[in-house]
Amino acid sequence: MSYSYLVIGVLLVFGALGFWRGWLREIGTLAGLLVAWLVLVSAGETFVGITNRLWLIAAFTLRDGYDSPAPGALIQSLRERAPLDPRHPDFFLGIIFALLAVIVFLAANRFVARATTWSSQALGTLVGLANGYLLAYLGFRYFAPSARVNLAVSMNPADVADALGRYLPTVLVAGVVVAIGIALVSSRRITSRGSARPTPGRSRG
Repeated sequence: MSYSYLVIGVLLVFGALGFWRGWLREIGTLAGLLVAWLVLVSAGETFVGITNRLWLIAAFTLRDGYDSPAPGALIQSLRERAPLDPRHPDFFLGIIFALLAVIVFLAANRFVARATTWSSQALGTLVGLANGYLLAYLGFRYFAPSARVNLAVSMNPADVADALGRYLPTVLVAGVVVAIGIALVSSRRITSRGSARPTPGRSRG
């Protein structure tokens, strides 16, 4: 089994979703995914620290640490058994990103209009492919290093993440540029059609 087939499958699924949802929803989804990724990059360590601290407070309380004769020793013991390792937070951050991605998809479906024309659906396919590429990269980026699955694969998951990461900026920029270009062309066509209509009540000649 090769991870390339998995990546192709993800691209096909999200391309089909983009065709169904339309380019407006896909652009909104892409923007939301990029913001979610930026939040994880900038505040990931903070999320890990808060989670470990909350776990420490809960565990200390459940073990009657306030009435313990040696609360300092108990706290030190609990800190050594913290559920999240700050040096390897990939899996935890991946779960947070997955939750944010679901919220982004649902929000786009709720607040952005669905595609009504073939052109918007075709454009949605292109942006959907960009979304699928981004999610495939982040999936390997966050989950593959922590995975413990025995599969005969032709590539290491980390190598797949590196390969996808090299082309990620190009794919995102190209997707956004194509989307903006087609949107501008479509808006000009709509404007020209509207201006060509005769004004009611105006006499000819």
